[in-house]
Amino acid sequence: MSYDYLNGKKSVEEILNNTAKIDNKDVPKDETNFTYGNGIRSWISSIFIDIIGSTNLIKNNDELIVAKVLRSFTSEAISILNLTNTVRQIGVRGDCVYGIYSTPEKKDIYELFDIVCYLNDMVKMLNKIFKKRGYPEIKAGIGLASGHDLIIKAGKKGTGINDRIWIGDAVVDACNLANKAGRNGKKTIGVSSLSYSNFIDQLEKNNPNKNVKDWFDYNIYDHAYYCNVIMTDFDNWIENDL
Repeated sequence: MSYDYLNGKKSVEEILNNTAKIDNKDVPKDETNFTYGNGIRSWISSIFIDIIGSTNLIKNNDELIVAKVLRSFTSEAISILNLTNTVRQIGVRGDCVYGIYSTPEKKDIYELFDIVCYLNDMVKMLNKIFKKRGYPEIKAGIGLASGHDLIIKAGKKGTGINDRIWIGDAVVDACNLANKAGRNGKKTIGVSSLSYSNFIDQLEKNNPNKNVKDWFDYNIYDHAYYCNVIMTDFDNWIENDL
């Protein structure tokens, strides 16, 4: 086995010398729109949900039970993340599940806030089911962020190994917020300032006579808002009928 470093250098030079074309448009569903020589800049948003303390969960419990807990978590998280047709990518990274969305309009980001609220209740539902079976309960942090970001196709030509890379704020900030939410006194959902500013008016309109902004705690260090908002019908079902 020997790495052809001469050909490797040539390949890197070709990539670096390429004058990539950047298009400003919505993120297409069809991946054939992406090549190794172009990129798309678009308004996107991302949601991450991360299990808190997963290392202890794995170390302190039977591995088959842990497998069932993690499978239940990822299965239902994926179902909820996939509720909207704006979704462009869903993935699993260890104990974290994420979704990336095309959100050119404010209503798209408002729809994603509904999704993070469903995820918040999902954890509550899972824990009630787990408790009945004597399984360990879980905690999760949820992050939502938006940005006008660059999307490129990256990989190795001819190998079939490639993926889209999302360069900018949406994915990084959502991941970071999920890693902070639900910890150190913070509420379970973290929302970037940009996402918040795009859905808060609609949230107030849909909840008249309620002090909606009081649901959120602003964190000056994270430049983000934290909340523990739930979906009322779902939550009532969990409390009374599950």
